[in-house]
Amino acid sequence: MNDNFFQSEVVQEELESIQECYTELLKMSSGLKEFNPHERLEHIEKTLELVAKQKVFYARLQLAANELQDDDSAKEIKNRIEMMSTEYSGGLNLNMVLDQMETKLRQWRKDLKDEGVDKPK
Repeated sequence: MNDNFFQSEVVQEELESIQECYTELLKMSSGLKEFNPHERLEHIEKTLELVAKQKVFYARLQLAANELQDDDSAKEIKNRIEMMSTEYSGGLNLNMVLDQMETKLRQWRKDLKDEGVDKPK
């Protein structure tokens, strides 16, 4: 048994990237109610970026937690994530939650673009 998953340089970089993206979103969200359409679109794009990063990380975690990998820390974190996702989403796993979020965000982005809103250059 080992706990190498979270010691991996790639995993450390992914976690740092997720944290940076999340922090940027928090900063962006301070005036969410007053956002103009361009700012809403930027916020949607940044949120889609975060969802994509989370999906990649969770896929990597699932692989590491696989019985063949035998990584206790990955198994424990994966189990906690699954338990919390199921509990707080009404029975959905994390992938389903992220897929639903992504679908809604893509629809909002489409709606804004259909209204003629595009990200400023």
